[in-house]
Amino acid sequence: MHLTGLSVTEFTLIFSGAVILLLLAYLLSFRRRTAVMATDPLWRRVVGRRRTPFRKLLALLLQILIALFFALTLGDPRFPAAGARPAVAQVMVLDASASMEAREGSRTRFERVIDLARQVIEALGPRDRMMLLLLADAPRPLTEFTSDKGRLRTLLAGLEPVPLSDDVPEAVRFARSILRTADLATGTHRRVVVLSDRFHAIPDEEDGIEVRQVAVGTVTENLAITALELRPLRSGAPGAEVYLEVANRGRAPRAARLSLHTPDNLLGGEEINVPAGGRFSRAWVLRGLAERRLMATLSAPGMVGPADEFALDDRAYGLVPEARPHKVLLVTSGNLFLEKVLELYPGIQVRRLSPEAFSPAAFEDVQAAVFDGVCPRSPVPALYFAPVPGPDCEFQVGAEEPLRALQPLRGDHPVSRDLNLVDLQAAGARRIQPSATDRELLTDAAGPLILAREGGGTKLLAVGFDLARSDLPLRVAFPMLVHNTLRWFLGEADEAQVGPNVSGQLVEIAGAGPRRIHDPRGQVFLPFSLGGRLRFVPRGPGFYRVGEGRAEEILPVNFFLAKESDLIGDRSPGEARLLWEDGPAPPEIVAGFDPTETHDALPPWPRVLLAVVWLLLFDWLFFCFRILF
Repeated sequence: MHLTGLSVTEFTLIFSGAVILLLLAYLLSFRRRTAVMATDPLWRRVVGRRRTPFRKLLALLLQILIALFFALTLGDPRFPAAGARPAVAQVMVLDASASMEAREGSRTRFERVIDLARQVIEALGPRDRMMLLLLADAPRPLTEFTSDKGRLRTLLAGLEPVPLSDDVPEAVRFARSILRTADLATGTHRRVVVLSDRFHAIPDEEDGIEVRQVAVGTVTENLAITALELRPLRSGAPGAEVYLEVANRGRAPRAARLSLHTPDNLLGGEEINVPAGGRFSRAWVLRGLAERRLMATLSAPGMVGPADEFALDDRAYGLVPEARPHKVLLVTSGNLFLEKVLELYPGIQVRRLSPEAFSPAAFEDVQAAVFDGVCPRSPVPALYFAPVPGPDCEFQVGAEEPLRALQPLRGDHPVSRDLNLVDLQAAGARRIQPSATDRELLTDAAGPLILAREGGGTKLLAVGFDLARSDLPLRVAFPMLVHNTLRWFLGEADEAQVGPNVSGQLVEIAGAGPRRIHDPRGQVFLPFSLGGRLRFVPRGPGFYRVGEGRAEEILPVNFFLAKESDLIGDRSPGEARLLWEDGPAPPEIVAGFDPTETHDALPPWPRVLLAVVWLLLFDWLFFCFRILF
């Protein structure tokens, strides 16, 4: 016998609740009753008619039996026919990730998955159970185990894929845990079926649960925009340097039209050809842009239609950096290397002075300073090359000594990131005495050579050797050192470290306090706090507006998900792997189902109700007998 109207847990909760209520009533019946009588004989007659403990216990047992029968009636118990097959409990995982939006003919891959899922639902027998598990960025159960085909079909009708990346192995682990702990009849066969557009590496587990993967659709070619970077112009004028990359994820060469535009105006474009499995890159210089929002779009040659059947990765979004020129003071006796490397930094305006012409008034209206061979006190962030001892010097500098064996460069500071100075050569160097809060970035056996100091609202960096007497200006590390230092001084984020905003990944919001976010579809939501900073997870590419009015900030979010752009995926054959394009459902995922199965012609619950009626009659007669006699 198994229950078709209730699960085992529901039946247990209902019956237990009824028994607890009956026990409470039974215990309360032992309280003494108060009766006011006119004569003593009447009083003795009332006392003599009290229930005995045996009669009370018998009545309690009858009531518990009645509650049991009522709970069984709600559960609709059924008895399978003799020699019936074991029931099947199946968790069907529906992949709703971004790649399922790819079109194949007149339908998307997700629509094919829904058609296959409907066939599996129709094959359910009356004793079988199914749970739908929707997988986007995380698995989400849509229902508990049920055999209600109408309810399952209704749930399928409202599903759509989302532009996020999936994690099928995690979803299978989740489905296994559900099957292991579910209240199912003894002997039930447990199975997980994954409906996706590719096969996934799913580890085997010895838990007796069958796992099947079905890959729908066919191999599809695809072009994808994989990078869009915008940097400010070196002059600090409005505009940007644009770098863009397109990848061919298919097995054949592809041609397309690449366009660069704002939401309202086309800025340029060209016809491109990308070899199979290859990449195409292009750089532009845009000047005088009034609109900061910039987009790159792939279309068919001649702009006669979409570039391919997967549109999500055919467009990228970027934001032109705001023109923010910075003024930097350079004090040197004449160092061409320093002058030229500062000119390479975007938006820098250099004011050059000789040491003799320098005065404290030179710090007016500058955001940073670079000193070569001098060491005056600076109220702004300053970089010192070869500082010499003096009364105004911020550092304690020793006498010049030969360079000794260098220690490894400390790479956990913004200035030293990606630098390599392991074989630096210099005629001599001055060691800089560190304070308790200083960071020693480069040292040799005699002491610190490069020292970073931050405190009191000022940032300082000291380099203890002369550029003209070292090979540092001839190294790639030299412009990188100056570049990193200026970014640290000016408080600018490093694009290489922060990276682009990607759909489905955490995005950090600058500032504090609640700020409403408007997504590209017009929906409004609030960010959450994580690690003391405001963050949110974008659920699709496009421009997100953070805040309102003058405080509004625009954040571009792109679809740079390589796994989802690869529409070929793993389709290699293997155990428990099934390919399906159209037609009937594979027999392996409906094995054990029998939609033609029937129960006994007469379910037992009418007889249970009849037994309840007889028990109620007996309890009534017992009550009348106790009152009358």
